[in-house]
Amino acid sequence: MEIMELVEKAKNRAALQSDYALAKAMGIDRQVISQWKTGKRHPSNEEAVQLATLAGLDEMRVIAEIELRTANTEKKKEFWKHYIESRGLASCVTMTGLALAILATPTPAKAEILQLQNYANSTDIIYIMRICEPANLEQFVE
Repeated sequence: MEIMELVEKAKNRAALQSDYALAKAMGIDRQVISQWKTGKRHPSNEEAVQLATLAGLDEMRVIAEIELRTANTEKKKEFWKHYIESRGLASCVTMTGLALAILATPTPAKAEILQLQNYANSTDIIYIMRICEPANLEQFVE
């Protein structure tokens, strides 16, 4: 994400009307934001965290993208590129695991009260679970 996009997203999500209002909310000078937009300066890590928070984005992802853009050696660029890609892969693996967990969740069950005759104590109640297909579940929902 470009710095200008990040600034605009932060302003929109925080309902701030101008760069001045964003600068005031962040506790920085308005010229700092102008310098970001023109590429004369890049947000510090602290400023990147503030922008990411206002924009509703992952702070480390924003820092990594800024660091990738400002890296002055190939080694640093490769590091941040790998970091960003590995975070994407980790998210993909996590989402796949979550999807599989949802698919593996058993179908809903409804407990019904059953009172048995000739039971040792007639005030005892036994709950019996009956597994229903989702289509048949409506009859049990109160």
